This record gives sequence, structure tokens and C-alpha cells, in this order.
Amino acid sequence: MNMFNALNLIPTVAAFRSDVLASREACKGAFARSLHDTLLRKLDAMTVALHDEVASEEMFAADRGTPDGDFLYEIYHICTTFERHWIKDGPITILDPIYEMVVIEDDCFPFPLEFTEVPAEEMEGLAEIMAMIEQETGVRFVAARV
Repeated sequence: MNMFNALNLIPTVAAFRSDVLASREACKGAFARSLHDTLLRKLDAMTVALHDEVASEEMFAADRGTPDGDFLYEIYHICTTFERHWIKDGPITILDPIYEMVVIEDDCFPFPLEFTEVPAEEMEGLAEIMAMIEQETGVRFVAARV
């Protein structure tokens, strides 16, 4: 996998946001429109997270060229906060929650729930956009029914 670059993903996410808006305008049903609206909010949150990663990248890059700075820069790029939350933690749902927080001996962790995905025809064009988002960014969105 190539080194993560938040700065390059910002315009990509913006373009997908435009695609979702255009697709939303063609929706005939309220359910599909609500899924589009939820995905738009998630893409907005992704954009904020990407801007935060740009700031982190700049902070770590400022100290490159020093032994500690080079080490910390490499560690940062093993798995950025954005990658951990948006990619490594699994799919991001735009419908029902797909994780339940479980507490065991003072530890709290997400436990995955069984779910089915909403059929593409019910999403009125959104499934195709979500597939392109995953292909371009690695972020997987699902319209999950629990």
C-alpha cells in the first residue's frame, strides 16, 4: 500500500460529495434521499478528519531530518488516525448501527453485529457511488440493516 496522503484525498472526497448530491436530486423515494443525506454528512466528517490529518502530517514533517523526527514520522505513517477510524475499524454504516459497545472488566470495545445490506435498487444510485468511494479511498460505507 502506498503511503497515506490526506492532502490528495480531500479533492477526491469533495468530488464524491458532488456525485452524491447529483444522485440525491434524482431520487424518487424518501428512504433513498435519507441515505444520500447520511452519506453526505459522513463525507463532511471525512473531510474534517482529512484536514486534521494534514495538520498532523505538517507537525511530524517539520521535525524530519532528525533521528527522533524521522522515527516519529515513520511511526505516524504506519497507521494514521484517519486510516484507523475510517478504514481499519471496518465498514461505516449509513443506516443502522453495526457495532455494540461491550464492557468486560473495565475494558470497552466495539462488538460487530450481524447485518444485511440494503439492496442497490433501494438506494437509487448510491450503491455505485459507495463502491467507487471504497475503490478510490479504501473507506467502505454500507447501508446496513440489523
